[in-house]
Amino acid sequence: MSQIESDEVHLIRIVQPETPSSFRLICFPESALSSAYYLSLSELLLPTVEVLAIQYPLDADDEEKLADSPDLADRIFEALREWIDRPVALFGHRAGADLAYRVAERLERETATRLLTLFVSGRTARGGLSLGPPALGCRIVALAGEQDPKTPLRGVRAWRRRTSGRFDLEVFPGSRGYLDSSRREVVNLVHDQLLSLSTLDVECEIGAEDKGV
Repeated sequence: MSQIESDEVHLIRIVQPETPSSFRLICFPESALSSAYYLSLSELLLPTVEVLAIQYPLDADDEEKLADSPDLADRIFEALREWIDRPVALFGHRAGADLAYRVAERLERETATRLLTLFVSGRTARGGLSLGPPALGCRIVALAGEQDPKTPLRGVRAWRRRTSGRFDLEVFPGSRGYLDSSRREVVNLVHDQLLSLSTLDVECEIGAEDKGV
């Protein structure tokens, strides 16, 4: 594990040194004090998935301020520039989902990053959609607690309008604590998404070769 600092944004990097990673999972916690969860989550992930957990500045401890902070999203984007040299997925929980979405927009718009999936957890899609096409082209996977009063499923499903790609909704039992109570299921979901996409890539490459492309 190593820590990289950039303009008060820290990236906690968790990697298996003996196993080259195939993917990077960049995690956006709900607050400045909740990065530790992703350290334990990484222990359940396959060694080929390298985890980068965002550590926000300690004064960024208000959930709504995090969600409404384009400046923080800009700083995170700049901090991630040297870490997008392989397929990347973003995982944002609660306010972190809004930050992850902002960063995903810039990654697709301004870089050649191959963004596999945006996971948005415990968050409804916010208003302010433009009348134009969706901002993203990557797959969005929304996670929600079945009985969470703060994230009604109707609002969670609204994330489908944020991408021209595939949208999936995964509902877990209980309310807001499913990242802990269903940790293994969440990890399996991440694995399934990343591995299914890599399998599709292989199939596409084989199909292109068959056609003489």
